[in-house]
Amino acid sequence: MSENINKSDLLTIEDFFEKFKTNLKQDLNIYESLDDEEYQEILTSIIKEYESEFYNDFSDIFIYNYYQNLLNSGVMNQIIEFVRNKVALNNTGKEDVLKAERTVCKDILYLYGFEFIQEKDNSENKLISKITGKKIPINYLAAQIITNDDVFFIPPKGDPKLRGPHVNYTIEYGLDYWLKYKEQISNYIKKFEKSHPTDYIDDLNDYRYWLNKYRVFTNLLNQTNTLKEMKEGEKHVKN
Repeated sequence: MSENINKSDLLTIEDFFEKFKTNLKQDLNIYESLDDEEYQEILTSIIKEYESEFYNDFSDIFIYNYYQNLLNSGVMNQIIEFVRNKVALNNTGKEDVLKAERTVCKDILYLYGFEFIQEKDNSENKLISKITGKKIPINYLAAQIITNDDVFFIPPKGDPKLRGPHVNYTIEYGLDYWLKYKEQISNYIKKFEKSHPTDYIDDLNDYRYWLNKYRVFTNLLNQTNTLKEMKEGEKHVKN
């Protein structure tokens, strides 16, 4: 009984995939038939164009989206509440805060299909696109957000190459610091949106739209391929 239900669920995935591709063709203004490989090539080429368009801006874009997520997800308020209620020498709840903040950061990398890489000589921080393979340089602040597993562990400001040898990180649990930080990131978001034309913001939204289309297409393709393999396996067993 349960096997029949599972098979039925899997078959609906195939139907959904076909419907998704029909809608995708409308989005792309394409009327001829395409196979799955051609769909994927088209979606990849669209993303490649956006990666080139925003190539020099990904540090700012990453920080902008990260700050947005901190606020919109409630993690910023979670940090503030932890600090507000923290008792001396008692870190109860800190692990939950750190995990939530890391999720916010990883969600941005996932959103754009990026993986963070660092050159062996630490000369330059880069993101690499899992979709196109393109390497994209990012600045120190963006790299620091990605690599810092403890949001309360605050690195010194400025270019690390220009710092003295005895400059240390600090640990920040002050409520005033985080209230000001929340205000600063709110101002950063407003400044980013104000300093970029509407067309730029629209393109950024379109970029995320096509990234989502690519992810859904890839996930459905993988699921339908798995279904085909299962069916082939059943035939083989019966024979």
